Amino acid sequence: MKKKNFSLSLLSSFIFIILGLFLFIRPDATIATISYIIGGILLILGILSIIRYFKSDYGINAFDFDLVYGVLVIIAGLYLIIKPTMLGSIFPVILGIWIIINSVTKFQYALMLKKLQKEDWKYTLLISFLTFVWGIVLLINPLESVLVVTQVIGIFIIIYAVLDIIDNFILRRNKDDLEKTLITKE
Repeated sequence: MKKKNFSLSLLSSFIFIILGLFLFIRPDATIATISYIIGGILLILGILSIIRYFKSDYGINAFDFDLVYGVLVIIAGLYLIIKPTMLGSIFPVILGIWIIINSVTKFQYALMLKKLQKEDWKYTLLISFLTFVWGIVLLINPLESVLVVTQVIGIFIIIYAVLDIIDNFILRRNKDDLEKTLITKE
């Protein structure tokens, strides 16, 4: 794990802790704020795409979908701004997918550490399993209330981030051996 990757991973974990705290303390306001921000970004991207379409030689390239893309993105942005609670229903899915991908990556590191006969492989394996389960829970979320779901997600994000920080330090401690294994595979 390179120092840059380690620093970025720690930074994202701390951002997740802050996001988790906000989601737990003020779930409705946090989801609405995130929805407005994403909606605004989508509006800007849509407008820029439409401008790019009309500045180009439109009609010449049949596979230039800037106009269609721009209109669809503007509609999505407006929808998020007008109905900010909609984000609360898709947020667990997006977060669950992110956590599952990260946990599978950590699982790979655990297997590499085991192959290197490092005792830390057990902790990394356990953390990857726990975060994988949390990601699955977010995807199949049985809870119905968006605010309750958001608070639970906030708690999950905090736990995930703390476990990720611990795992990053374990991986950092075994960085040299992991890099040797990666180099020999290439």
